[in-house]
Formats: sequence, structure tokens, C-alpha cells
Amino acid sequence: MESSLISLAHRTRSFFQKQITSQFRLDELDKKDTTILKALAIAAIVFHNFFHIAIKVHENEFDFNPDRFGVFLQTVVHPSLAIQALFAFYGHFGVQIFIFLSAYGLAKTHWDDDSSWLSFMRSRVNKLYPMFTLAVLFWAVLAAMHVGAVSLFREIGPGILLMLAGVSNIIPGLGFPAVGPWWFIPFIMQAYALWPLLRRLTQKFGWPALVVVCIVCFLITHALNPVLAHWSVNLALTPIGRMRVFCLGIIAARYPIRINSLFAIPALAILVIGSRYENLSYLASLSSVFAALWVYGRMRSFLRKSHALQKIGEYSLAIFLLNGIVRVPFVYFAHSPLEQVTLALGSAAVTFAISAFFHFLLETSPERVRGKVTSPKLWESAEPAKIGTE
Repeated sequence: MESSLISLAHRTRSFFQKQITSQFRLDELDKKDTTILKALAIAAIVFHNFFHIAIKVHENEFDFNPDRFGVFLQTVVHPSLAIQALFAFYGHFGVQIFIFLSAYGLAKTHWDDDSSWLSFMRSRVNKLYPMFTLAVLFWAVLAAMHVGAVSLFREIGPGILLMLAGVSNIIPGLGFPAVGPWWFIPFIMQAYALWPLLRRLTQKFGWPALVVVCIVCFLITHALNPVLAHWSVNLALTPIGRMRVFCLGIIAARYPIRINSLFAIPALAILVIGSRYENLSYLASLSSVFAALWVYGRMRSFLRKSHALQKIGEYSLAIFLLNGIVRVPFVYFAHSPLEQVTLALGSAAVTFAISAFFHFLLETSPERVRGKVTSPKLWESAEPAKIGTE
């Protein structure tokens, strides 16, 4: 009996030691890893953006309603609607991966950057806005065909200009732009603006400073959102409301963290239970990142061989900016379950084709050829040579 207990203790100890030491360290993610993660995240976002319009399943992203989880459960049990329901309800968490990778990339490539704040922000604009400008022009031409150029500029122009300035998400009534996914543009520009401060805090006080920042931002969001709702302002559209994942990206890049089953199983549980209970929903964003990174770690060697995922990840910014425009005519005809899946795939394929063309235009532009415009990628990747120095 005693020997059995000792054997059980040894096996238990061996199991936990294996869980602790298994999986790769997050600070060892290289450029290929982050590109593949972008591809998986943008796929989740594209299908989410399609299906949450095509069916009656809606997510708890910018606000919370426990009844939505009930609708999801009633829908996902139908085999013909299971894929649509899963993407519609959970696909938006792909955004959290991009937020994580944004901070991770900054912490890898700009940790020792001595340039001024203005110089840093200029580099962000040069990286993001060439592709964004093409997407805006593409949308404006299509929209002007329906409402007229003068009417379009009068009704939408001010909001677009404020979005380009990076402040539309804090202006009453302008949080969600004409093309829904574009809310991320002012969000990420504000996150870039806060990056030098977060870096200095981490360099001086370490990761505990980021934990304090996260707690403060959560308390601010929890206290002010009910008040700001009167003016149609939602802090979930700003870095303040999503600081937890941004700071996680910095910590993951600077400290040796492993995501194993001991993290992943509770994270998956919180992700599901938090869909029904609001108190746990505040941890859903972090849980989604932990769960996604754990799954990626399990499939890493296989996924890294995919050339298709590599290309999708490289075009992820353009896909993100364009999918909200391209999906419109496809969603209009998506009535039956089969049509929904088929047209979602067709919308994704057309978005990818246009994104590839836009990349070609930027790569062959005179400014790009002369080396004056940097590669238009919103989410930077960690360079292997800089590891050990999100």
C-alpha cells in the first residue's frame, strides 16, 4: 500500500514537472511564428465578421448580455450551423491575438529604441497608413457610387478624418466607423502612443508595474463605461479597456513564460463560463490568448510548414482593412447554411486576392522602390536575432 502511494506521488510529480517544462517559451516566438498566428487570427476575424451578420448569434465583445450565450448554445447544436455559430460567437477573440502581437513585436524590436516619441509615431504612421489609405479610397469609390461623392464626404468625411487622426473612438457617436473593423485604427494608434510610457515603466519597475497599470485601467473602465454610455463612448474601443492583453504581450516578450496545460485548461474553462457569467467575462480576453497560444504550441511544427498561412499572415493588415467592405454583397445572399459557408469562403478568397493586389501596388510604388515607405504591416514580428535582449 505504501509503495503504491509512493509510486502515485512520483507519477503525479512527474506529470506536473512535465507540464511545467513542456511547451516552448513565449519569448522564443520568431517571425514565422508571429506571421502564422496573424494568419489564424485574421481567419477567425474574417469569418466572425461574416457569420455574426449572417446568423442570429452575436458576441459579448463591447458589452455583455448573458442571453447571447443561450442563443449560441441553441444554434451550435445544429450540425449545419455549428461552424457559423462558433465563429460568430468566439471569432472576435482573434482581435486579442493581434493586440498581443502588437505589444509583443514592439517589445522585441523597439525595446532599446532611443528615437523621440514623434519619430516613433511617424514610423508607425508610415507602416500603417499607406495600406489604410488604399483601403479608404477603395471604400470611398464604392460608397460614392451609391450616395454620391458630395453626400459621402458631408456625412462620413468628418468621421474618417477623425479616425485618421486617431481620436474617433473617444468622440461621442463615432466609436464605430462606416466600416466596422476600422475601429481598430484609432485604437492601435493610441496604443502606439502609450508604448514609450509602458516601456519606461517596465524598464524601471519590471512586470509588476504592468500588472498595476492593468488593474488601474480595469477599474477606470468598470467605473466610467456606464457613465460614458450616455455619450455613446465605450472604453472597450480604446487601449484603456484592453490594456490587459497589451501588457501581456510586453511581459511575454521580456520574461520566460511557458503556456502549458496547467494554464490552458483553466483558460478554456474561463472562456466558456465567462460567456455566461459577467464576473468571469473580464478575464475572457486574457484566457483567449492563453488558450490560443497553447493550441498553437501543440500544432506549431505542423502549422509552420504551411506556405498558405504564411502568405495570409503577411497580408493580414490588408485583409483586416478590406474584409468589412468585401463581405457586404456576399452576406446579402447568404440565406441557407450551405450558402453561408460557401459565400463566407468566397468572401474570404476575394478579400485575399484584393489584399495581394494592394500589397503589389505598394511594393511597386516609386516611394517603396526608393526605400522611403516601410513594409505596411500593422503587427510587427519578433526577429530571432533580437530574442533575449512582447
